[in-house]
Amino acid sequence: MNKSNSALCRVCQYRNICIPESLLPSLQEPSVQKIASDLAQQISFVKGKLVYRQGDEFQSIFTIRSGCIKTYSLDKEGEELIEGLFFPGEFLALDCISFKRYSHFAVATEDSDLCLINYHNLEALASRESQLAMHISKAISGQLSKQLRWAQSFIKGDSEQRLITWILIISSKLKLEAKSSYQLPIPVTKAEIAKLLQMRPESLSRVITKLNKEGLINFINKECIVNNKKRLFERSSLK
Repeated sequence: MNKSNSALCRVCQYRNICIPESLLPSLQEPSVQKIASDLAQQISFVKGKLVYRQGDEFQSIFTIRSGCIKTYSLDKEGEELIEGLFFPGEFLALDCISFKRYSHFAVATEDSDLCLINYHNLEALASRESQLAMHISKAISGQLSKQLRWAQSFIKGDSEQRLITWILIISSKLKLEAKSSYQLPIPVTKAEIAKLLQMRPESLSRVITKLNKEGLINFINKECIVNNKKRLFERSSLK
């Protein structure tokens, strides 16, 4: 990341993920620009482009600035097993830190902008910039805790609860949880949602139809219209 990229950091709405608030006023200073330059590189991916492959040597984690990234692995028959969706404001590849290689594929489901954070540089910076290192460590542990809590919620639910819980989780990721009704972008197909939620496509269709008739949600193209978030939450496994 060069001088122009550090300027982008100053205007990025997700900059607080990577940079402590106390350092933000100093982003114009050469020393802080050097930190940004050592730490990250801004990159873009068109829809369908792989960010990394399963089995590639682990080198970097990523923060998502725009778009959506899908992670998946392949079973013995070559079938895609979707593991998760990552949205702006989230880290990507955190679960690969303890491995020497990426444990899954990551692909852009739409045109996406990311910041690549070289993990080896991050470790080196930790000894020189403890404030920055502690900030990112806290952000990483916070996201991992959320992912674990959400995974535990899925285990408890039936088909309907899994779909509702997933909708509410995506709402939280996109900072829509404070609204009672809203339009939620869904960057994957219904077939992919079924795989992600470990449901048969026909089971997913039945649940969607049921919730639609009850006036809770409505799927239109790649959007889910949430009509009553409070009632959805009461039916979820997040309680």
